[in-house]
Amino acid sequence: MDWLAKETEVIKTNKKSEYYNILIVDDEEDVHLSTTLSMKRFMFEDKKMRFFHAYSATQACELLSNNEAYALVLLDVVMESDHAGLKVARFIRQDMNNRFTRIILRTGQPGLAPEQQIIRDFDIDGYKNKTELRQADLESVFYTSLRAYRDICLLQKHRRILEQVIDSIAHISAVGDLFNFVATVFSQMKLVLNISSTKILTDTKEAFAISKMQNKLNMFSTKGDRVDLFSHNEIIDFKIKERDLFYKALTLKCNFYDGDYYIYFHKSKRGVETIFAFKVRQVLDDTEVNMIDLFLRNVLLCYENILLLKELTKTQALVITLLGGTMESHSKETGKHVMRVGLYAALLAKLNGEDSYFCENIFLAAQLHDVGKVGVPDRILKKQGPLDKDEWNEMKLHVIKGWEILKDTDNCIINMASNLAIDHHEKWDGRGYPNGKSQLEISLEGRITALADVFDALCSVRCYKKAWTLEDTKNEIQKSSGSHFDPQLCQLFLDNYSAFTKIYQQNLDP
Repeated sequence: MDWLAKETEVIKTNKKSEYYNILIVDDEEDVHLSTTLSMKRFMFEDKKMRFFHAYSATQACELLSNNEAYALVLLDVVMESDHAGLKVARFIRQDMNNRFTRIILRTGQPGLAPEQQIIRDFDIDGYKNKTELRQADLESVFYTSLRAYRDICLLQKHRRILEQVIDSIAHISAVGDLFNFVATVFSQMKLVLNISSTKILTDTKEAFAISKMQNKLNMFSTKGDRVDLFSHNEIIDFKIKERDLFYKALTLKCNFYDGDYYIYFHKSKRGVETIFAFKVRQVLDDTEVNMIDLFLRNVLLCYENILLLKELTKTQALVITLLGGTMESHSKETGKHVMRVGLYAALLAKLNGEDSYFCENIFLAAQLHDVGKVGVPDRILKKQGPLDKDEWNEMKLHVIKGWEILKDTDNCIINMASNLAIDHHEKWDGRGYPNGKSQLEISLEGRITALADVFDALCSVRCYKKAWTLEDTKNEIQKSSGSHFDPQLCQLFLDNYSAFTKIYQQNLDP
């Protein structure tokens, strides 16, 4: 079945036709006339026959090259040469790589071409003597050949559907953002439905989806390339048709037709109820329904995974923020500090050209920069006034303690947090602690967090100092470029200083 590996144009051309195309190849005009007269009223599955005529092998090959989908070729063996018909058969099977069209050989001189050899070598469906082809014989040949053609085309269609479903699911599974996911689902649904038949409209503006999980209701619809999301608060703004179809689906809990809409209903094990609705021109056959079910069941598994991932990500962010805030509260600094440091770090990373993945991660990771302070005694953390030498040396150990708490994990955010925890007090000139790293030896996340942390610390009140003005803070950071801070990051920070001060002012301590 290697021929299935190569997609031909036969399906594309024939699926819209109301005819089966029959090619008669024979050098005798009487054969053309008698065959046409005998079969002109013949129909197969409500389709008429449309006859094409060739009187030589050369003419037949020209007609076959015109990209017309022929269901059946009635082929004379002996025409301009003793093996002219076999050349046509070879052209169909080998040159065109066409394994769809059925071929019936007809000859008045069977001894010139051994029957078994021809059938084996050229994938011939039948080998008939011209004297045998009365109307009853022709009808039998047509029924047998057209059934075979139909079944091969159906098999090819199923293969293409399965390939497209697999490819579409692969595309959809790779999308993590909910809006992009829905846009991809609608576009891939269009590709999948296009394969089936012209029954299904391919305009995705005539499709929508609604999902209900617990008390949360989302509706997705497309307008061009844009995906709109309607929350449960806007249910009264749904179009009457959309609202009625949704509630009907929740009541019936099955697939159904409503006018010119086909409604697909699915309820997952987690209780998520989802409908897809799209217009169809007529009732779908079993193959099309099964195709839609296969595609959408897999789509909805991906959808639930995205919802679960969003829930886990949100929980992870909340836990990190609460943990970071707890550490700051323990040291008599507010939880707003860690939130601001995360926001500064994410903005600075974005300005530095880092991708969204890095920026999202550092927003959370930077909030754990001082988690090691949990191991510093209260007498040092909460001391009013400056620390003595021994106290300062003990305070500096918080970066190592933070690294020890966060290290040895496969989680990318916690791994980043461990790096910046131990690096955020290193200095560009190598005079920082704990390891005296310099320049690019310091991790990027550590260099970013160092600048974000110092900026916020200078602007804020601490138990041992008053808040600096924003102007004095800017001057200090500018003075520390190339010594304390990475000069490139420092320049980006100063060039966009108003954006950082805006974050500070929008998240002031209570």
